[in-house]
Amino acid sequence: MHISLASSSLVSLPVLEAILGSEHTLASIITNPDKSTGRGQKVVPNELAAWAEEKNLPVAKPGDTSELNRHLLEVQPQIVITVAYGRIIPVELLHGPRFGWINLHFSLLPAYRGAAPVQWALLNGDSRTGFSIFKLDKGMDTGPIYVQEEMDISPDDTTTTLLHKLGVSGSLAILELLKVIGKTKAVPQPTSGISLAPKISKEMGRISWKDSAEKILRTARALADRPGIYTQFRGEKIALHGLSESLTPNNLQSIGEIAADQQGLLVRCLDSILLIAEVTPSGKKRMSAVDFLRGARLEIAEAFSE
Repeated sequence: MHISLASSSLVSLPVLEAILGSEHTLASIITNPDKSTGRGQKVVPNELAAWAEEKNLPVAKPGDTSELNRHLLEVQPQIVITVAYGRIIPVELLHGPRFGWINLHFSLLPAYRGAAPVQWALLNGDSRTGFSIFKLDKGMDTGPIYVQEEMDISPDDTTTTLLHKLGVSGSLAILELLKVIGKTKAVPQPTSGISLAPKISKEMGRISWKDSAEKILRTARALADRPGIYTQFRGEKIALHGLSESLTPNNLQSIGEIAADQQGLLVRCLDSILLIAEVTPSGKKRMSAVDFLRGARLEIAEAFSE
């Protein structure tokens, strides 16, 4: 089958690699246009486009509906698979390919419709998740479902690890679906159990030490890799990496109070003590918390602020 993949994220790599390793042919990778970034506003491709271009794979970057339509007419895919593309496809384009457009979504729909299903599953402390492969329609993640598979969430899973697991399992399911895509019928989503997973903002990564250890660690698992978690120290933003609960004896009493430890930095939250392994101070490189503390010279009862 002649396939186009629409995505703007490296999370789609397992699907792309599955297509490339199969009997199917890759018509194109459809992704978002290059955009300016950083202080110098240098125009650069997204991570997926950069990866694909380095490997000389066919990449299209339509900026609007007409450009997308022209591209589809040019390459004539029999099906388009979307994975974290980040754009709503106009209804008039959904019927172009022979087998339409299908989406690999990382939740058990209709739960967690939206841009960040894995992050919200981790934030909410879910023990199970899964993926859904569905036929695109005019709504946001509302189309009828071809395939669903459940998966346990490990206590150590982060957004990165869980997305990879779901992507690998989902890519295998897509290959199986392609064998019967013209002979099987998608089933409408249930009308109950609908929930949303809106886009994650950078501000959601700000840690409140008034929260429980469980809530803070959930936030770390969900957001530490991207967009990052952080706190305030001496009026400056400091990013945090490698959080875990600590049983080290200590004298910390106040919420947010910090102290040095042989393994890193200890901080008191609502109901426990957390250990921070690494930090990235504002304007500096990532470093071990031990090195950070060596230079910071903590004062007695000093604390992270809200």
